[in-house]
Amino acid sequence: MTRSEEGSGSSAETAELASRMRRLLLVSSRILRTRTSSEQISASQYSVLAFLDRSGSATPGAIAEFEHVSPPVMTRTLDRLETAGLVARAAHPGDGRQVLVTLTATGADLVHRGRQERDDWLSSRIEATDPAERDALDAAVDLLTRTLIERPDSTPPR
Repeated sequence: MTRSEEGSGSSAETAELASRMRRLLLVSSRILRTRTSSEQISASQYSVLAFLDRSGSATPGAIAEFEHVSPPVMTRTLDRLETAGLVARAAHPGDGRQVLVTLTATGADLVHRGRQERDDWLSSRIEATDPAERDALDAAVDLLTRTLIERPDSTPPR
C-alpha cells in the first residue's frame, strides 16, 4: 500500500518528506551551479548574467532586489562583470538618474554555454536511467512544478 492509499499521512511524515526534498533540492542546485562553462565568474555573478539574459536589461536596483542583495553589493558585482566585458551600463532613457545594465555578446555567450553545459550534464544523468525511471522523472518534474512553482505561496520571501 502506498502512502497516498493509506490516507493523507501524518504531519511527521509530511515534515520528513519536506526535509528530504529540501536537502535534495539544495544539493542538486549546488551541483548544477558548479556545472558552468566558465571558471572566471562566481555562481552569484552567473546568476546576474542569467537574469539579464532573461530580462534583456535592468537597473542595478532591480537586479539587487531579484538577487536579494544590497545595492552596494550589486554595484561591486556589476563593476567586476563590466571589467570582464560581460555587461555594459548605459544611461536610462526615461530617468537620467538611473542606468540600465545589459549583457554584452560575450556575456550572453557565457550564459548560453553555461546552460548548455548544465543541460548536457543532466541529459547524461537521465540517459543513464532506464525508460521506466525516465517516465517517473518526467512525472516528478510535472508534480514538482505544480507543487513548488505554480501554487501561490502565501509566505512572503525573506
